[in-house]
Order: sequence, then C-alpha cells, then structure tokens
Amino acid sequence: ELIKKGDKVGSSEAALLSKLGIRPFSYGLVVVSVYDSGSVFSPEVLDLTEDDLLEKFALGVSMVTSLSLAISFPTLAAAPHMFINAYKNVLAIAVETDYSFPQADKVKEYLADPSKFAVAAAPVAAAGAAPAAAEKVEEKKEEAPEESDDDLGFSLFD
Repeated sequence: ELIKKGDKVGSSEAALLSKLGIRPFSYGLVVVSVYDSGSVFSPEVLDLTEDDLLEKFALGVSMVTSLSLAISFPTLAAAPHMFINAYKNVLAIAVETDYSFPQADKVKEYLADPSKFAVAAAPVAAAGAAPAAAEKVEEKKEEAPEESDDDLGFSLFD
C-alpha cells in the first residue's frame, strides 16, 4: 500500500498518484445556510422528497386551473371543467325552453317525476329508515316532559 485513507499525502506520493491517474483529494461542500431574495434559510429547506415535489406541483396545477376558470382562459387543466360547466348551462336552457336533445330529455323526465328513478333505491332505503324512524319517535316522546320543566313558571311576558 502506498497510502491509507486519512493519512496526509506528501508531495512525492501526490506526484506518483497523479502519474497513475488517481486523485488523492476529495472535494465537498457543506451547506450552512441558503440565501434567496434577501432571506436566509436553514439547509433543511433543500431536503425535498418526491412526494413534496408532487404535492407542490399539484397545488400549482390547481391554482392555474382556478385562475383559468375565473378569467375563462382555456388551459389543459381547466378545459374539462369548462366543458362540464357549458354542458350544465345547455341543460339548464333546455329544461327552461322547448329545445330538446337526448340527454336533456333524461333530465326533464327526472325533474318531472323523480320517483321513477328512486324505485331501485326505495326498498333499501325503506328498510334502513324504519328502525331510525322508530328511534326518533321514542326520542320525541322523552323530550316532551323535559320542555315543560325548563319553563319553571317564568315567562318572558309575565
């Protein structure tokens, strides 16, 4: 062995190592603080994970989408929302006027008689609602005497 890790390298060892193409020195940088736009931060602000970057990117996309929707400027992120809002407006116009198209007919039919569409959900909802209704009736019976006790003979207008 010519030299061990941690030993000081003399000039003769350095010359021999450079002829062999081996660099005996290592360089590094230790961040003490970060300066940006007049603010000084600790080095921990540079410790970002992939999840942090994805979260910040998603937040940025949502802000761009919100701004785009607010000023009606079409962007890739805002386009689906714009189409849905336009579709809702067309459906609202179709419901209020005589204009019709297949999707509007379904909405008009639902608004005319919502009970037709609740047939499948009715048996399930009725089975779950019956015990709940019985409990509510019992609770109301128990509360009635308590209300009369709260008055205690004092009235606002006596």
